[in-house]
Amino acid sequence: MYGLTIQEHGRERMTSKDIWEREQRQVYREFLKEYLAEGYDTAEAKSLAKQDTKEVMEDKLDFVEELYDNTLNDLD
Repeated sequence: MYGLTIQEHGRERMTSKDIWEREQRQVYREFLKEYLAEGYDTAEAKSLAKQDTKEVMEDKLDFVEELYDNTLNDLD
C-alpha cells in the first residue's frame, strides 16, 4: 500500500508513505498543542498526544481499507 503512488508536491516528490507520515506528524502536533494549552506538563502532553494520534491514524486507516474493499466489491 505504501510507496506505490508518487505525487508531485512543489519541487519534491512524495510517496504515499511520506504523505501518511506527514499527516501523522501534523495530527500529533495538533494534539500536543491542545494538551499543552490545557495545562498538561510536557511529558504527559506528549504521551497523551501520541495515544490520540495512534487512535486517529488507526481510524483513518480503517476507513481507507473499508473504502478500498467496498470499491472492489462494487466492481464485482
